[in-house]
Amino acid sequence: MPSGRVGTGMRPRGLLAVRLRPRRPGLTAALVVLGAMVALAAAAPLLTPYEPLATDTSATSLPPGSPGHPLGTDMLGRDLLSRMLHGARTSLAVGITAAAVTVGAGTLIGGLAAVAPRWLDGLIARTADVLLSLPLLVVVLALAAVAGPSTRVVIAGIAVTSWMPVALVVRAELRSLRERLYVRAAYGLGLTRRQVLWRHLLPGAAPPVAAIAAFEVGHAILTESTLSFLGLGIPPNQPSWGNLLTEAQSHLLTGEWYTVAVPAAAVIVTIVAVNLVANAVGGRSEGRSW
Repeated sequence: MPSGRVGTGMRPRGLLAVRLRPRRPGLTAALVVLGAMVALAAAAPLLTPYEPLATDTSATSLPPGSPGHPLGTDMLGRDLLSRMLHGARTSLAVGITAAAVTVGAGTLIGGLAAVAPRWLDGLIARTADVLLSLPLLVVVLALAAVAGPSTRVVIAGIAVTSWMPVALVVRAELRSLRERLYVRAAYGLGLTRRQVLWRHLLPGAAPPVAAIAAFEVGHAILTESTLSFLGLGIPPNQPSWGNLLTEAQSHLLTGEWYTVAVPAAAVIVTIVAVNLVANAVGGRSEGRSW
């Protein structure tokens, strides 16, 4: 008979298994960075008196540290701090929304494949394999070129080209979990496939799905920046980190290096922080110490 205490050999399942290790300084720093990014983006209108699209011909191309413009201005006199903060709102919103749609769609498709008849399971798996063999960035570029640059197109393009790895991981995890004794016992008690899926299988697959979700946020931010840099992402009249890089590329050799360095650093730091959190959530960082 169980003693009622959790033994040292027992590990939590499902959502309880998604744990972070706050004692790791790298993870702590990543969480602080991401929290600061989100807080700064949310408070953008309160942190700067300038509109991101407002121009000032008397204050063009000011360097960082100029009075009233901590990050300087661009060639049109637009405040770079304001554009960075409002750009963070766009880039982070696209990243989080696209990741949510991607993971949601991939989880549903992967869950369907795991409990579906063999022919449907094979069809989903082969479709995902074929789509994975395509150059996904080219597919997104084609979609954005046909539909025109917009936030919705960017989110849809990322989701359409990114659900396959999520679905395959969920499918493999659920196929493994359904052989566990507690799942067989659930079937023996008369639970339907849908009940077993929602009560036991999907919660059991939560840790790898959570890790993929974190990785997808970074992937979506990078994809948005790439598309916007190429002029096929966020419309030019809406600030985003990718748009800032697009506007700054012609000034890299003119001494206005900061117009490129600041948004590029924001993208890199955010992606690194997201990947550190994803590694911790997925348990891939076992045995490492940052």
